[in-house]
Amino acid sequence: MNQDNPNTFSAALNATPRRIVPQPALILAIVAILASAGAWLYQQNAMESLKLELSRELASNNQLQQALRQSSLESSQTQQKIISRLDIQENKQAEAGARQEALNHMYDNLSRGETLHSLAEVEQMLSFASQQLQIAGDINSALTALNNIDVQLAQLNRPELINVRQALTKDINTLKGTPYLDVIGITAKLNSIIDSIDSLPLIVDAGHNNAPTRYQANTQHNSAQRFGAEIWHELKQLIQIRRIDQPDLVLLSPEQGFFLRENIKLRLLNARAALLLRNESAFRSDLKATERYLQQFFDARAPATDNAIKVLRQLQMQPLAITMPDLSASLTAVRAARTTAERAKP
Repeated sequence: MNQDNPNTFSAALNATPRRIVPQPALILAIVAILASAGAWLYQQNAMESLKLELSRELASNNQLQQALRQSSLESSQTQQKIISRLDIQENKQAEAGARQEALNHMYDNLSRGETLHSLAEVEQMLSFASQQLQIAGDINSALTALNNIDVQLAQLNRPELINVRQALTKDINTLKGTPYLDVIGITAKLNSIIDSIDSLPLIVDAGHNNAPTRYQANTQHNSAQRFGAEIWHELKQLIQIRRIDQPDLVLLSPEQGFFLRENIKLRLLNARAALLLRNESAFRSDLKATERYLQQFFDARAPATDNAIKVLRQLQMQPLAITMPDLSASLTAVRAARTTAERAKP
């Protein structure tokens, strides 16, 4: 067997080479191999490119992560600073809130004290106005007082005073609908008549104070006639003849005249008291008695006496039976508000 191999190898070397015709399968195999090699090379290049790109992305991501870490660190530091500032602001806000609460407490105390003082003053003013309204019947003064009180309460602007202002408004409307009795005007007229009583002339004194007429001589008479006429004129001035329908008045002495005048004054003073008490029957009775005295004992022809009689007749027509409101609603509301303010916690 070893001997045959050298011969065969020699024969092969000595043999004439034959022309090899490429086969399609071989070509396809070579093409496949080349394609595989190309694909492998492409894949290798692609893998290298991908690795390079990945390395770049990783490097970029690392840088980005470092930047994010740095930014996160800075954000954390900033957040810590903000938290610290917020803590400071909260402390300041808490301190400001405590101060505001203290100020509110002080304001409430001051406002409460001012409200109590104003309510006490309003209660006193209402009591005085109610008393004057019942005594003098002066509705205008009472209305002025209530309006001033309402303005004062409006300036306080306290919610607990709403009921008080509503009661004041109700009493104001009631006063506006009440008929007006001019007590002060009637009293002034009575005082004027009282002051004039001493100067009114009595019937027995009528003509005593008349000014004497002046004698005028007649130029046609001679001196003796003029002298006689002048003497006769003077005698007529000394003697006056009057007619008195009531002979008893002639016997009225000066002392009786004084007591008559004082009696009339007492009648007028009683009428003034009856006016304040709203006693209409006593008021008219005293005025009628005064009018009767003036017509009976005084000279009605004198202007002062005639004027006094006319005033007395006008006053007798004045109605006094007017029911005055007592302002009880406002007083009750003020006292209730004052009690509530005193019981409120400071």
